[in-house]
Amino acid sequence: MIDEKQLNQPKRSVLRRLHMLFLPLLAISFFLIYLSDITQPLFRARKEDENPLEIYLKALETNEAHKWSKVYTSQPHLAGTNYGLVEFTKSKFEEYGFEASVDDYDVYLSYPIDHSLELYEHSEDKNDKLLYKASLQEDVLSEDPTTSGDDLIPTFLGYGANGNVSAEYIYANYGTKEDFEDLVARGVPIKGKIAVIRYGQIFRGLKVKFAQEYGAIGAVIYSDPGDDYGITPENGYKPYPHGKARNPSSVQRGSAQFLSVYPGDPTTPGVGSKKGVERVDPHATTPSIPVLPLSFKDALPILKKLNKEGLSVPDSWKGGLEGVDYSTGPAKNIHLNLYSEQNFTITPIYNVYGEIKGENADEVIIIGNHRDAWIKGGASDPNSGSAALIELSRGLHALTKTGWKPHRTIVLASWDAEEYGLIGSTEFGEQFEKFLQKKVVAYLNVDVAVAGTHLHLGASPSLFKLLKDNAKEITFKNSTETLYDNYVKDHGNDIISTLGSGSDYTVFLDHLGIPSLDIGFIAGKGDPVYHYHSNYDSYHWISTSGDPGFEYHNVLAKYLGSLVLNLSEREVLYLKLHDYATELLKYLLEAYAQMPEEWDDEVIGFRSSSCHRAKASHHGKDPHHEGRRHHGKGFHSKGGPHHGERHHGKGFHAEGGPHHEKGPHHEKGLHVEGEPHHQKGPHFEKGFHHDMEMYHKKLAHHGKEPKTKLKHLKKQVESLIIDFANTTQTYDAYTDFLQKQHEIRDSLSFWEKIKLHFKIKAANFKLKYFERVFLHENGLKNREWFKHIVYAAGRNTGYAGQRLPGLVEAIEDKNLHDAVKWLHILSKKIDSLQKSLE
Repeated sequence: MIDEKQLNQPKRSVLRRLHMLFLPLLAISFFLIYLSDITQPLFRARKEDENPLEIYLKALETNEAHKWSKVYTSQPHLAGTNYGLVEFTKSKFEEYGFEASVDDYDVYLSYPIDHSLELYEHSEDKNDKLLYKASLQEDVLSEDPTTSGDDLIPTFLGYGANGNVSAEYIYANYGTKEDFEDLVARGVPIKGKIAVIRYGQIFRGLKVKFAQEYGAIGAVIYSDPGDDYGITPENGYKPYPHGKARNPSSVQRGSAQFLSVYPGDPTTPGVGSKKGVERVDPHATTPSIPVLPLSFKDALPILKKLNKEGLSVPDSWKGGLEGVDYSTGPAKNIHLNLYSEQNFTITPIYNVYGEIKGENADEVIIIGNHRDAWIKGGASDPNSGSAALIELSRGLHALTKTGWKPHRTIVLASWDAEEYGLIGSTEFGEQFEKFLQKKVVAYLNVDVAVAGTHLHLGASPSLFKLLKDNAKEITFKNSTETLYDNYVKDHGNDIISTLGSGSDYTVFLDHLGIPSLDIGFIAGKGDPVYHYHSNYDSYHWISTSGDPGFEYHNVLAKYLGSLVLNLSEREVLYLKLHDYATELLKYLLEAYAQMPEEWDDEVIGFRSSSCHRAKASHHGKDPHHEGRRHHGKGFHSKGGPHHGERHHGKGFHAEGGPHHEKGPHHEKGLHVEGEPHHQKGPHFEKGFHHDMEMYHKKLAHHGKEPKTKLKHLKKQVESLIIDFANTTQTYDAYTDFLQKQHEIRDSLSFWEKIKLHFKIKAANFKLKYFERVFLHENGLKNREWFKHIVYAAGRNTGYAGQRLPGLVEAIEDKNLHDAVKWLHILSKKIDSLQKSLE
């Protein structure tokens, strides 16, 4: 009998020999791949005296921003419409050497059908007297061609409910939560009334939300000249088109979505809105009352009727309308009839992507601008940013023509439906969450690139130094003044804004934990009034008043390119952590200052039950992810509208799909919530949490419940962050040293190069995932979509960023238990990062 085992023995022996030969060859191959990366220079310049930035800036000495502005502003491009501009954007990306694609989502939008607003004197015998009928439209100006035609978009607020309501009305100032609370405290009736509110201070959707919550049955929001920095006819300024002042008929359109609850498609929270997705009721983030926007010309007769009616108001409630005393009202039997009808529908929107693949495919930089506008124009919002994005692509094309290839992959994104609630970017972020968290090192946002002459900078603190350093290198045309000089003149040396919400960085920072920034020139003192979301935000306005010669467009595009190139080409990621730690300490002390003094001596558990639950959930299911719908692989789409598939050829492609990526192999001490739960979190052998655990065990041994006072916990968390600041300062110096070593690598020995290579790999891994550590899997209380514990949209402001939102909201709610919970969560995050950087 033949023994099969004996027959197989020689084969196995041969296989062993082959493996012994193959494995070393495989190891050598991988080693050579790494070496090829090591030998790449920092700036692969084509000439000895030129680097990529010089080539880029030279290309932009020819300023073509006006061309792109003219194209985008010459036709209406409301969200989900005008596929011609989708094709134009894609064609420009392709012309300038990018691999371009289109990605569609089916989203919930509303479009205007009809509206009216009438002021009348009510009579019990139903013989009402009409006093005024609002025009609800902007004047046609012979000087400005985009203010006329049969393709103008009516004045409306997206997602405002359909309705026809009549009632007395009240004046509610800016419509903040505090304003409505003040009205209630003073006995002004709100329930059953229509609220007249002026624009400013908070996001318009939250004005509607608060009016609705306090019982109003409708709302009207108008632009008050008192908020125009004194640029008014009363101060000698003529209105547009003859001067700097606001045109009296200017109307601000916009979205009435409750942005601080969650952005994106109201019917698909947390899930990419692709065909066939399960949808929910949209009213968690959209109004149930009708609302209309109004010019101050139309608001004037309405507010005059409230003079000396109701209660007088403090000066802070008074605007700049002549002949109006801003009394609260209501005026007896003086009613408004508000009618609004919109078509609510599921309709496709289209993002456009352009990609230049980098040498390092695992590190991606995304630069985004939204394309849609509420009006035919949109010269500032958003198409000054659209022009800058095309100029960026043109400048980078000058580089690729020399044979240059970026070190990191560069992706341009032209978002759709930002205006309704950051929808295009949010759906993209939700659809490809895991891929983006694994690959993207930074997101750069340019929305309103130019609306004035005052530079605005907002960013994650890890990007502060990048913004400042590059601003010092860019000068204005025919001037020695740098962008940094311009910024310091307005803001001081160390002030860079916190990112809140209101633009497309929101999903990247607040939901995905990706370092983000937002830049642009905004309107301020001395500038012509910016006609936000009005027909007068037109090519004529931007070219004659906002930015004659498009010089600020050009400077912004140069600055944007310098940021992209420094992020792409620097071997060690241009992310600095000490700024983050110092900002954290500032935020913590600001939060402490808001705490009631009597809390300090409250006895608290060293580890609250909520913290135990948070720790347990770290290793279990995330209830907010359970049941998520995933739709295939990747996010590359090519072709026209209604193509539901996302893989159509080449382009920026999420390999393996959004939720099938393996998480990164975390180094000891660095744990990112949301990654696979089998991975171990940080081990707290030392430091603050070790002390807490030891104290807990000691008391438990004696049969006592571990207790301390809040003031002791506060001090310990403060000390932890101070130590963390020292650690980050040391780590920043270390990464600077690695970068300098890379720049002189030709002088290093072979083995020193190898060692340096892997040190840089490890450092870049920690830098890339640093921001992700601040994500809390369960999100904020009642706002689960917002995952970041350091930054979120202010729940009562929308636009303005809230720092340490969980902690601050607990303080505002006078909830000591939740405040302790968020202090524990923060300290755990810091402790984890501290260990990873030591």
